[in-house]
Amino acid sequence: MNDVTVNAVRSNWERTAALVGIALLVLLLLASSATEARAAGFTRGFVDTVWESPGNPSQTPRQWAANAYGAGARVAEVEVDWSRYEPHAPRRRTSSDNPANPAYGNWSNLDAIVERLTVAHVQPMFLITDAPQWAEAKGRLRSDTEAYEPNDNALSAFSRALATRYDGNYPSPTKRRSSLPRVRYYQAWAEANLSIKLAPQWKEVHGSFENIGASTYRGMLNAIYAGIKAAKPSDTVIFTGLEAYGDAPGGQRVQPVTFLENVLCLNSSLQKVCDKTAHFDVLASDPYEVGSPTTPAINTDDASAPDMAKLTKVLQAGLRARTALPDAAKPLWVTEFGYDSDPPNPAGLPVAEQARWLEQSLYVFWSEHVNTVLWYLIRDEPGRDYATTYYSGIYFYSGKKKPSYTAYQFPLVVAALGRKSQVWGMAPTTGTVLVQERLAGHWQTVDSFHAAAGAVFDGLIAAPTAKTSFYRAIDGSRRSLTWTY
Repeated sequence: MNDVTVNAVRSNWERTAALVGIALLVLLLLASSATEARAAGFTRGFVDTVWESPGNPSQTPRQWAANAYGAGARVAEVEVDWSRYEPHAPRRRTSSDNPANPAYGNWSNLDAIVERLTVAHVQPMFLITDAPQWAEAKGRLRSDTEAYEPNDNALSAFSRALATRYDGNYPSPTKRRSSLPRVRYYQAWAEANLSIKLAPQWKEVHGSFENIGASTYRGMLNAIYAGIKAAKPSDTVIFTGLEAYGDAPGGQRVQPVTFLENVLCLNSSLQKVCDKTAHFDVLASDPYEVGSPTTPAINTDDASAPDMAKLTKVLQAGLRARTALPDAAKPLWVTEFGYDSDPPNPAGLPVAEQARWLEQSLYVFWSEHVNTVLWYLIRDEPGRDYATTYYSGIYFYSGKKKPSYTAYQFPLVVAALGRKSQVWGMAPTTGTVLVQERLAGHWQTVDSFHAAAGAVFDGLIAAPTAKTSFYRAIDGSRRSLTWTY
């Protein structure tokens, strides 16, 4: 999780944005048809550690994996700390890409996490992060960073060992004549545009700052890519989730647009400035908001929820310049996003507003052609340390569901689109979804859709005539939350 608070700022201006800001999406939707947005698919997931150790005896890790699937998630992040699984330098470098090398720690815990998610029909996404000190450059100046100029060769070997173990063919150490499950998705580091994740970020040269962190990350990304593809060419390598906000040059955070430009050897005019190339399959962002999901970042080179076009514009320039390889379409994922709720966090959003902003954020990302969104968290963290603990789950820590559970499983948004209204949602089961408006005190069906479980449904209906209108969707026995227009 990044160091930027995700607690909502609930000023009057932001509350207004929550109610009317969704109209900002009209330009996005007019610029790209809904058919195009649907073509790439839309997948939900979670970032959490409950698949490993939930700390609550009422729910086991296996039950939490099943809960994630039941809520509609099909992907779950699993953090793989390099320092944990390779705490010591291997004595034999020639076999350091072999998961059986004695230098590697005990894989059994990771095996169990992958197995329980796979059994629940949720795809694990490995997040490779946290370098061991033996693999870092000498002269480490920071103690609060997860990587200080890590060795690319060692990182590539670790990545290959990891992908080899989970290529779907590696023998299970506990089940005879069985293989460990397959893992297909690998993210190359967490929020590498932050100094607490990768250092150093800046180097002062003749009175100006150079973003050397981007060059370091390019080497790390290519190392991970090479290692993963050597083990399983069909695996997917995901770019670091770019933190949404940055500081002036020399600060602790690099603005995401600037960082991406530098990784792809582009200047601020998106012109190629070097011959280095970056290899990855998916672009990623962690676009945490300080307001509603429709609140754009103030600074040009920051990128919050409705600003994904800033990143895809840079990506397209990199593809044209052939500094982003391989030369193929690269989907966009949101690999972390969330809002704290009140309760339990007094500084969070009221639980009803958290639910509304959750489904609204899914709609925003869908409209921006995001392929996959991972919500942080499925369940609130324990304790009451509101400054450092997160309460953005769709479950309270007790295991009780919040309204945001329904918003996640069965989202519904109705938004202005010219003289019509855009209806958007995701079906919890396969069948017919009825969209209803409350008219004259009664619910009346205004549209219907046939959708598969987990699929997006969308269409246009007549704009409401009332100043305030209420909508809901019904899928068999399930009902969405009421959407207030």
